[in-house]
Amino acid sequence: MTNLVPITEFDIIFISYDEPNADENYSNLLEKCPWAKRSHGVWGSDAAHKAAAAMSETDRFITIDADNIVREDFFKNEINMSRVTDTDVISWAGKNEVNGLVYGNGGIKCWPKEVVMSMRT
Repeated sequence: MTNLVPITEFDIIFISYDEPNADENYSNLLEKCPWAKRSHGVWGSDAAHKAAAAMSETDRFITIDADNIVREDFFKNEINMSRVTDTDVISWAGKNEVNGLVYGNGGIKCWPKEVVMSMRT
């Protein structure tokens, strides 16, 4: 049995530090996803993700790094939660506009809150 959950059921959290186009990209995200939250100015990847997890009101949350521009059709996605364990991190590949490469580093991710809060690196 499938358990399809729309992306829109998860908190969306934009993570920024000092990216030059962060404000512009966050404004762009808010046009597509007005409920998006922003975690800004937290130094270090783990600390920034933990700050995002602390902001989340859902058991899973989606992070968008500040150097990303999200396509509007992303918000039409659904996740089949019957195929996901409590510790799985779901990752969408991003396209690097400079060199055209597509890869997961820096892409959008759906995190279990408890996994993020227990990360130790």
